[in-house]
Amino acid sequence: MSPRTLVAGIALGRLALGAALLAAPRKVVGPGWIGGEAERPAAGVLLRAVGARDLALAVGTLAALKQGSSLSPWIVGGALADGADFAATLAAGQAIPTQGRASVGLLAGGAFGAQLGLLRAVNG
Repeated sequence: MSPRTLVAGIALGRLALGAALLAAPRKVVGPGWIGGEAERPAAGVLLRAVGARDLALAVGTLAALKQGSSLSPWIVGGALADGADFAATLAAGQAIPTQGRASVGLLAGGAFGAQLGLLRAVNG
């Protein structure tokens, strides 16, 4: 699979996740990440903000792919966002349900590592 295909796959996943967080932050993704805290209205504000961030990163990445523009800024932005999600989730410790820590570890942690590798591939 080419690096551009992998970048597109990550962007499409980010698009779906961002749309879900923006549309219904307290339904599926929020509780799966932060548990019962997702039911609080204030948590919905922050979850929607994360969703908007992910939508912006996805749309920018997909546009860069379509236009043949540099992918590096979008990959770096995505890696920073995913790395921050991963680190913040781990730092919260037991306040985050085990399932949420595991899911974010796999998704955000995995995407962070993949994007670092892709950054080398698209610049190499």
